[in-house]
Order: sequence, then C-alpha cells, then structure tokens
Amino acid sequence: METAVIYLLAYALYALILISLIIMLVILVSKIKKHKKIGAKIYTGMIAGMLSGSIITVWICSHRSYPMINDWAFLGNDISTVEQKYEKFERFNKREDGSGYAVLMTEQITGEAMYDSNDYSCYNMEFDQTGKIVKVYCSRPLGG
Repeated sequence: METAVIYLLAYALYALILISLIIMLVILVSKIKKHKKIGAKIYTGMIAGMLSGSIITVWICSHRSYPMINDWAFLGNDISTVEQKYEKFERFNKREDGSGYAVLMTEQITGEAMYDSNDYSCYNMEFDQTGKIVKVYCSRPLGG
C-alpha cells in the first residue's frame, strides 16, 4: 500500500508542475508586453518547473518496479555479478538454453525490513542466454 502512495504522490507532483507550467506560460504570453520584470520571473519559474519535472520523470522511469530500488542498476548487468554482490538468491532457475530467472527479496537490496508480508517483496530478474538481465519486476512471495 505504501508503494502505491509513493507513486501517486510522484504523479500528483508531476501533474502539479505541468499545470503550473501551463499557467505560467499563459501569464507570460498575456503580460510580457506590459511588464518585462514579470516575464523574467515567470521564465525562472518555468525553468525550475521543467527541471523538477525532468527529475521526477527520470525517477519514475528508473524506479518502476519498487520505489526504493533503481531498476537501471540491474538491467543490462550480468546475473553472476548480482549473485556475487547479494550472495544468495531466494529462487534461481536456469533453463537448458542458459536463460532463466532469479529472485531476490527487496529486503536484501534495500537493507530495510518489509512492512507488510503481502506486499510485493520479491524482486524478479529475468536473464537471457548470455546471463544479461533483460527484465525486472516485483511480485508477491510464493504462498504469500
């Protein structure tokens, strides 16, 4: 539940920034001819809004599966590198062709205990024949 709240707050902040940028643009167009000082302040506000919006967009894209885990830190890496770093997978399955999947508990990655056992606390990583991680997502633990 807390995971959803974090994403909702991020999207709400993103929408607020977008709406404020549109309002600033309308004010800028209507008042720039009369007051040049107002135009400079609105330009500064628009730049700050665009920068904030860009940061939120990057965060949302890189933390899609779980708000405290950067998916980009895993995607493209070798599964053996992840195994060396975290020592033990919760589950590991390698198919005959060399591809497969591995599961880490989010507690192993974040170092924080989960607050709800029914939450999406398994971090799944699918890898290809070369061992490169191609997909990551969170799920509930088996039997949970």
